[in-house]
Amino acid sequence: MNTSILFRNCILVVLLVMSSATGIFSQNMFDTPVNYVVGEWPASIFSIDLNDDGYNDLATANANSNYVSILLGNGDGTFQSAVNYTAGNGSSSVFSIDFDGDGYNDLATANFGSDNVSILLGNGDGTFQSAVIYAVGLYPSSVFSIDFNGDGNSDLATANYYSDNVSILLGNGDGTFQPVVYYPAGDLPRSVFSIDFNGDGNNDLATANVGSDNVSILLGNGDGTFQSAVNYAAGDGSSSVFSIDFDGDGYNDLATANLNSDDVSILLGNGDGTFQSVVNYIAGDGPHSVFSIDFNGDGDNDLATANAVSDNVSILLNLSCCNGDGLRGNVDYILPDEVNIADLTYLVAYLFTGGPPPPCMEESDVDGNGEINIADLTYLVSYLFTVGIPPVACP
Repeated sequence: MNTSILFRNCILVVLLVMSSATGIFSQNMFDTPVNYVVGEWPASIFSIDLNDDGYNDLATANANSNYVSILLGNGDGTFQSAVNYTAGNGSSSVFSIDFDGDGYNDLATANFGSDNVSILLGNGDGTFQSAVIYAVGLYPSSVFSIDFNGDGNSDLATANYYSDNVSILLGNGDGTFQPVVYYPAGDLPRSVFSIDFNGDGNNDLATANVGSDNVSILLGNGDGTFQSAVNYAAGDGSSSVFSIDFDGDGYNDLATANLNSDDVSILLGNGDGTFQSVVNYIAGDGPHSVFSIDFNGDGDNDLATANAVSDNVSILLNLSCCNGDGLRGNVDYILPDEVNIADLTYLVAYLFTGGPPPPCMEESDVDGNGEINIADLTYLVSYLFTVGIPPVACP
């Protein structure tokens, strides 16, 4: 598969969104924004059910007011007024999971102004106990929780911006944590993410490093310890990292938002904890955060970036749809694969009249040279109306 056409950049500005039925952009899919007051400078947001009523609620970490804001959901897309809970100094990141095994989701914040994390245990009704503080590294800017040592308890990892390392705090299962252990990462790690990269069943770590323009991979040993970091080049000012399977091969890949180069980097995973060379895709101005999920219901994971300078969001639809069993020339991507005059019409509209982009760029690359252009149109005309060579299956 040609990774240079894995994504086609489609920028979402305010309310430009995808149609879930067709995968092609349409307008006004979302209603007018409704704003809710929280703290000063909300730097991070997380959504989960905090009061056990089956509705997703909101938590924000407010960097300039040093607390988290909780907005309980009413189940109809509206939220109750924020209730604030003191966290730490400069709360820059928030994560929610059950730390004490009581079945209720708790909160963790990374506090860059006080070099610690705050743990606020949930009471199950949407209220929280007073914060308990645990020291981590210098200027912790991101917090993530998952089980690192296989004991069933949620642990913590923070990316420590000024100490160039990751802090690991193993959970005891009762909402308390063991003393911190540090692992070196890249230069100025801004974001941390954990998932299994090498298929051994152990959760690994990835950090996005603003100062060294790369990502650090620390493979987990399964006992809560980690191997030395291996670095992979990404974009300029890599400020956020997310991992999911982008190309459908069953291996977790990487995406980074690159603050200074205005793009997102994709590093496909090999399944053994190593990664292929980076491929970059243009995003908005100053992408600060990246997230991935399937936005248009085609089964492929797409990308969203939050752009701090241009004040918008970029959506990049995943067009890795060939997956070894599609047919080049099926431009309209109607299944089962068939190449006919409808595909020719679709390609003409796209190339010459501003028509929508093909749903599957790989199947639209009729001649297989990695580009969608007049040569593909010529190939289709030759096949459909003369004795041209039939389009072949995707590799």
